[in-house]
Amino acid sequence: MLGRVRFAARGRPVLAFVRGSATNARDPRDAVVKIFNTRQRPGWTVPWQDQPVESSTGSGAVISTRVRRGCSEQRAVLTAAHVVADSRHLQVQRTNDRFGGEKFHARIAAVCHETDLALLLVDQPQALEAMQPLEVGLANELPRVFDKVRVVGYPVGGDACSVTEGVVSRVEVQEYSHSLRAGLALTVDAAINSGNSGGPVVDAATSRIIGVAFQKMVARGVELQGHAVPAPLIQRFLEDVSGEDKVNSDEASPLSLQMPSLGCDYQSLEPVALRRSLGLGSRVGILVSRLHSVGGTKAHQELALCPGDVLLAFNGHELDELGFCELLGRRLHFAAARDLCRIGASVPLQIWRDGQNQLVHHVLQPARHLVPRGQYDVRPRYFVVGGLVFQPLSHEYLQGWNANERPAHLQDLFQGGHVTPERNEAVILAQVLADEINAGYDSGWVGAPIVQSVDGETIKSLAHLVEIVQSRQHQDSSGCLAFDVRMSGGPFRIVLPLDGLDDADQRISSIYGVPRTLGLNVGP
Repeated sequence: MLGRVRFAARGRPVLAFVRGSATNARDPRDAVVKIFNTRQRPGWTVPWQDQPVESSTGSGAVISTRVRRGCSEQRAVLTAAHVVADSRHLQVQRTNDRFGGEKFHARIAAVCHETDLALLLVDQPQALEAMQPLEVGLANELPRVFDKVRVVGYPVGGDACSVTEGVVSRVEVQEYSHSLRAGLALTVDAAINSGNSGGPVVDAATSRIIGVAFQKMVARGVELQGHAVPAPLIQRFLEDVSGEDKVNSDEASPLSLQMPSLGCDYQSLEPVALRRSLGLGSRVGILVSRLHSVGGTKAHQELALCPGDVLLAFNGHELDELGFCELLGRRLHFAAARDLCRIGASVPLQIWRDGQNQLVHHVLQPARHLVPRGQYDVRPRYFVVGGLVFQPLSHEYLQGWNANERPAHLQDLFQGGHVTPERNEAVILAQVLADEINAGYDSGWVGAPIVQSVDGETIKSLAHLVEIVQSRQHQDSSGCLAFDVRMSGGPFRIVLPLDGLDDADQRISSIYGVPRTLGLNVGP
């Protein structure tokens, strides 16, 4: 891929397509709102501090949908998840060239960061009553290349609702920059500008929403490449929301949805010699190269696949050597078929294993990575003892560096680490807050070494580390705590005396303004 993929700054538009004449199509602008988000992102490299408060704007479409099981349809705002991520205060405003300029407080009812979709409810539902909702395209339909589309939203440069027009230029699986996850997306050449994000696109005849715009390609020599979440994924999101018993009806935390994962990495079988070496004959498929969970983990026990398997068909869809299959009237990567399934579903897989065709059933689970990515609306977990600041390694932590400047040992874990029975998180020593109790070791950022063990016990997670430290503190106040870590240059040991450790923690908390985190905010 050339260049970088960026969000349509400040938000993402909704896309709609129309087949045929635009003469009788309704004007979608009166169903599109402007979203104002006051957000504050956590400081992942200094986990007890937040970044400065920011203001951003985006767009959203008024639709009619059920927000929990058994309830009647009501009006809600469909938008992009990144438009409302890390929000502290949300407001929506109707187009001021058709309505008044009043802003209404909104809250997130449901969000799926993996597909960059969110659903908002307005505290004063009557504010949306004068707006005729837009219809969402069908779950089993995709627009065709050359179909005319319109992007509707509130880009910078004015206050009125704006419309740009173009065509669908691609329909394929692409990486979503918000979640770093591959999913089905539309590419359109209609202009998507800062502030458009989250808004709608139409076939000039129906004004149906066919997507929610979520990112665009920005690079030298690249113009007019905007991407949108397609209607099948939107409908899947809305069905999941409507199937829940309770969705944010009392200002509780919003419903957070996830997408299924096959739980493995795979490679194409385009090279003839590679296919021949596997004894496939005329068969084609993709090679399972690695599982994301290995050993005796629960996730691994629910996987029917093994490294070295060749996946020939997924849920009845026969794959070619690149992983493409027939779906929704065209050839798409099978990841699109995966996303039409639900977490917990047992899907039939046709595989080639040990020189034989086999049919296995595979339970789809949420993606699970040793190094998490796409974390929003959550607080960083950390633990401080004796001035040593521990936290799980995450993509958000790595974003503190440019991609080509990240510590190699951390980047290797991000790209190649997997969950095992011995480790479900990579815990790092993020920094050292200098004090007499840790005198003799470097202070500040010390290279982010990976914690291997504490007092000889291999560390599984941050919670496990906290458990060991607390247990040692309660059992013995005269001994020491030994932390074995792996630096980029090799192993290293840090020893803290247990005697005076509590006093040191109080002193460090006062000097550095770090909350007393012993046993707090460490996760499961």
